[in-house]
Amino acid sequence: MEKVLIDTFIVPEESTAAFLEAVRKSQSFIRTLPGFVEGFLYEKKDGENRYNFLTTAVWANKESLENAKKAVAIEHQKRRLQSPGNETAVED
Repeated sequence: MEKVLIDTFIVPEESTAAFLEAVRKSQSFIRTLPGFVEGFLYEKKDGENRYNFLTTAVWANKESLENAKKAVAIEHQKRRLQSPGNETAVED
């Protein structure tokens, strides 16, 4: 059975460009992982809501989702270490 991971984010307007760049990098990476089915990024533009971005990732099964979580954590750690001073690192 497919599994869906949904993440919500609060991103200040001045951080939107850095956030979107980080999300694009993450999405490019997760698309290469075994069991990835599809994923999307949504931005809320109107109405009341504390979250203004939402991402989804669909995985073939629970095992591929769990493996992906580990792989993404390792990838994010590598990026933080490669980012001088972490000025543009975006936490999720």
